[in-house]
Amino acid sequence: MSTRATLTRLARDLGVAVDEHDGRGMRSVASQKASAVDLVLHEIRRSILSGELPPGRPFTVPALTEQLGVSHVPVREALRQLEAQGLITLSPSRSAMVTPLDPDDLRAIYRLRTTVEPELAALSAPDRTDAEITQLDGMVRATFGDVLGEQFWAPHREFHARMIEPAASGWDRRMLAPLWDASERYTRLVFDPVEAPDSFAKHRAHAHDEIVDAARTRDPATVRDAVREHLENNLTTMLREMGSLDASRRRLRGGDATA
Repeated sequence: MSTRATLTRLARDLGVAVDEHDGRGMRSVASQKASAVDLVLHEIRRSILSGELPPGRPFTVPALTEQLGVSHVPVREALRQLEAQGLITLSPSRSAMVTPLDPDDLRAIYRLRTTVEPELAALSAPDRTDAEITQLDGMVRATFGDVLGEQFWAPHREFHARMIEPAASGWDRRMLAPLWDASERYTRLVFDPVEAPDSFAKHRAHAHDEIVDAARTRDPATVRDAVREHLENNLTTMLREMGSLDASRRRLRGGDATA
């Protein structure tokens, strides 16, 4: 499927009207700036995962604008967001490059997270009030209840931040913040709320419901195990997807060599 056809399909998934008579099929997306940015972000991530945009290969704003059939405004905004997330590196020459993703780097990030977060969640468990547990449940409903664009990530991060309260100290929060930033550049690629949004919401809501159910017990060991299992499952999924990405890139290189 072409990039433009993919964007047209994604626009329909997000409820954005598409002009079937426009050869590019994206005229109404250009009139809805936020939706266009979401679509561009999604397509660049998918291109990274498919190996079409491999680490180290530069690409330019004008080239993306032409390929995606949208104006330069959502493309530049999407690239700014991707740079802030650590997924790409921008240069003053209006070119960009995919930042390499390293499995060992990801393992190191999650080794630290699984050392700290489950223990803080366990220490927080006995003192968590009914109101706080209700808030956690409400955050899951709010985060995964609607389909889902880039706005998904902030409440998702807030949920995990709430799970370590009230035990977390200022030092704990300062230490975890860069770990969350570093891991998010991987999770944003693998757990994409724009692709198959209904199934994404159902699956991820269930994963977080299990944490809330553990919190309701107020049992430190139960909460510790639930948070650790959640993080370990995420790590396993991301490593598997990164392996698929490497295989896809090898196939692309092989195709280039035999073309």
